[in-house]
Amino acid sequence: MEADRLTVARDALHLSTADRVLLGGCALTLLSLLLPWWDSGFGRSADGLHDWGWLSFLALLLVAALFVVRRVVRLDRAMPRMSVRDGTAYVAGGALEMLGAVAFWTANNARLSGTVRYGVFVCVVGGAVTVAGGYLRQLEPAPPPPE
Repeated sequence: MEADRLTVARDALHLSTADRVLLGGCALTLLSLLLPWWDSGFGRSADGLHDWGWLSFLALLLVAALFVVRRVVRLDRAMPRMSVRDGTAYVAGGALEMLGAVAFWTANNARLSGTVRYGVFVCVVGGAVTVAGGYLRQLEPAPPPPE
């Protein structure tokens, strides 16, 4: 059991460039959700866990869960196959992260009072980096099918 933990820890340290870019995008998106996304100008503000920001948060959870299941937790049995490659799923997740931020921006930019803050823009950048990590993962050779 202890040897299995050491193997998982050692494998987690050997991340490909695509994995590092993907994790960087996830970290930026997570950070952006904690930053202010909207300010009323009268002392009220909202972070990324409001309104359309929940879509970005849900997409972040999906990307992180897929990454953990595929790259960190190595099971001895065969993993379930998806209808798309992992890189495509990461690209879709990053696009949903950006979509949540852009939808928040357009929905809250039309109000008479208040302004959209920098957290929205950090989320768009984080989603774009996640998309880039998914694209880089697409360029990697596919793993051999389980026997």
